[in-house]
Amino acid sequence: MTVTADGGTELGLYSSFWLLKKEADMTISTKSVPLKWVVAPEPDPDLVQKVSSQVNLDPAIVRILFNRQIDDPELIRQFLNPKLTDLFDPFTMYGMEEAVERILNALRENEKIMVYGDYDVDGITATSLIYLVLNKLGAQVVYYLPNRLVEGYGLSVDGIKEATAQNVSLIISVDTGVTAVSEVEYARSLGIDCILTDHHEPGEILPKPIALVNPKQKECNYQCGELSGVGVAFKLAQALYQRLQQDERELEEHLDLVALGTSADIVPLIGENRILTKFGIKQIARTTKPGLKSLAFVSGLMGKEIGTGQVVFILAPRINAVGRLGDAEMAIRLLTTKDERVAADIARKLDKENQRRKDIDEKTLNEALEQIRQHVDVENDRAIVLASEGWHQGVIGIVASRLVERFHLPTVMIAIDGGEGKGSARSIPGFHLCDALKECEDLLLRYGGHKYAAGLTIVPEKIDAFRDRLKAVSERLLTTEDLVAKLYIDAEIELSEITHALLDTIETFAPFGPQNMRPVFLTRNCEILGQPYCVGKNHLKMKVRKGDAVFDVIGFGFGDWVRHLSGRGNLVDLVYVVEYNHWNDVTRIQLRLKDMKLAAGNLGA
Repeated sequence: MTVTADGGTELGLYSSFWLLKKEADMTISTKSVPLKWVVAPEPDPDLVQKVSSQVNLDPAIVRILFNRQIDDPELIRQFLNPKLTDLFDPFTMYGMEEAVERILNALRENEKIMVYGDYDVDGITATSLIYLVLNKLGAQVVYYLPNRLVEGYGLSVDGIKEATAQNVSLIISVDTGVTAVSEVEYARSLGIDCILTDHHEPGEILPKPIALVNPKQKECNYQCGELSGVGVAFKLAQALYQRLQQDERELEEHLDLVALGTSADIVPLIGENRILTKFGIKQIARTTKPGLKSLAFVSGLMGKEIGTGQVVFILAPRINAVGRLGDAEMAIRLLTTKDERVAADIARKLDKENQRRKDIDEKTLNEALEQIRQHVDVENDRAIVLASEGWHQGVIGIVASRLVERFHLPTVMIAIDGGEGKGSARSIPGFHLCDALKECEDLLLRYGGHKYAAGLTIVPEKIDAFRDRLKAVSERLLTTEDLVAKLYIDAEIELSEITHALLDTIETFAPFGPQNMRPVFLTRNCEILGQPYCVGKNHLKMKVRKGDAVFDVIGFGFGDWVRHLSGRGNLVDLVYVVEYNHWNDVTRIQLRLKDMKLAAGNLGA
């Protein structure tokens, strides 16, 4: 069995009906809260039939597209057949003109340029891209990434001092900088100009660099406001090539980096993001970068089909591992080297670091679960705050996300080191983390982030008071309905509607991700054939039938259901995604289970 194209990563928000949705399609056995099934409303059937005939698509597909606000023939054609020529003019992004002029001046004067990035996959790929592009254009260019454990996030005084030491006169930030008000002033005092490219939410006070390129700033009317950091970096590269009258097709070799960073950063995969990622994933398969080839090899992906799932769950964690555990410079060297031997050596090291990171993840998760068992009332508390000395601050965000999946409660994990605690917080729909943390700011040294994820710093002595305050805030703000985890379903269909033509069209929806997830279907009263059984680590395998249609079902993490399905004639309601299963040179359609209930008319009841 191969990893599916979406790999189980379905995080995000649909528009219209789906605006309330931000859930993870992880389908794992650790999910301890029941899911409420929410089926998308039925669009006008006459209109669906009319458009279905116009575009020659199955009505089930058109219903899904309508609920994603892709609701006329031209939009449907653009969605199913995107082109790189559909990308927007980079100069329509506010600040781009000034950024390009300053870089061109640096190229003319042979100034030394520093590309200043971030230590996550988005920042690493953005740094690599701009470094490679400027290098190709003949610039004197170096790169710098802050050390996560020493400097923390963002443009730092240490980084600016390093720029001074290297005689840098221009810093270009990627995936960071929009909050660096004092740091930009400090750089200016040392005679260093700054161009800031970022995609994070601006604060109330903006820095004053030579140029600020961020589609989320108020003055910017760019058509795609949800670009990743590497997406903004790519637009800068596009603008440079246009102004220099270079062949933009040369930039297509770097779309592999754009796909890596965009997929890993969980931005909406619609519009320009989807185009860049769709073509970028194709570029990963034929990459000329020795580092990416070596990483695919050590990851077991060489020669296999790669989708956003493989990027998010296999490639990205290996790139991310060194940044989470300390210094991410090794990952930059992997993505920029032309030396096959160097690439192979670094890829092996990243693979080993990723295993070490996973071991730390697992240990931290087990310790967190033990704290929850002893000190948290998951039935009544509406927020979880955990703290411990010895936890690694690079992994607590991952663990917090896993706890949110399991308990569907806002969760804060705090790693205490000496006289300071550094926390990562993750949330659920209906609870705005930053707004909640603002009500606790007198107890915090620092905090920042957005609705669903945030970071904070606190003195250990105030953690208990912070826990009590956050629980009180969550008690006031979260409704009973907010605490119900929801499973959103695109359409209710019959098994007889599942055909190769339907699945082949679904595959054209790829790349899958936020706001463009693999469609989820519901079919009621399916009969279980034969005896379900458990495979691997608690995974359910079975066959189901309704009418003349029979399909294999795989339920990752659903092995405990076997004992409930042992009776003959069980009828079940299934929620699932449809995918191809390739095994022993045979390709079949299978249903990947997302949830299941015994049907109301169950024969075995």
